[in-house]
Amino acid sequence: MRLWYPSEGTIPLSRLRPAWQTCRAFAISLSLLLCSPLGGESSLLTADQTLPLSVQQPKRSSPHVGSAMAVLATLEQAQVLPPEGSREADRVIQSVIQFQSAFAKGTDRAVQDFVQRALTDTYGEEATSVLERFRASGWTAEILEALADADQRASAEELERLATGFRQFNLSVDDFKRFMQLVRDGRSALAARGQDFEGVYAHHRKAMPGASGR
Repeated sequence: MRLWYPSEGTIPLSRLRPAWQTCRAFAISLSLLLCSPLGGESSLLTADQTLPLSVQQPKRSSPHVGSAMAVLATLEQAQVLPPEGSREADRVIQSVIQFQSAFAKGTDRAVQDFVQRALTDTYGEEATSVLERFRASGWTAEILEALADADQRASAEELERLATGFRQFNLSVDDFKRFMQLVRDGRSALAARGQDFEGVYAHHRKAMPGASGR
């Protein structure tokens, strides 16, 4: 079985694991399209909801859609995701989508300062270019790992200052901490098998809609 993306080429379904991720790919697309800096109108559709044909088959896929799908595929390969179809799994999907918007599009000063510090601590003078790539194309392994490390270093008070900005995207500090723990767990699980988180993510990203050079 193969999955067809109009104008994007044909992608073997076996390269788009996990199955629940691909079943909800268009729901992810719609949720991303609805995301705004205020986040008030965005929502995550359930798997049994039907999308309009114009949304199901977009002529071009946003790179942010492919980035969100690649994050889920990477965490699935690391075997750290909650059971398929569970409320926890739905929350992970929402977190992957909405935190991407919160950090890339949000205007809350505390949130933007947090991501800037996280990148500066890890990448120094290259932080600005890493952030620009993220805002243009969505999640990268670099920003995921930098945020995960920053979360681990941050005090409870520092994280609580992010609450207002996260609420604009229907998220909480606890959601952020759970997502970042998944990233750390995924990194550790892959490393235990001799795999690199960045390399695994890059492999999945190339197979997803909106990948550069496709």
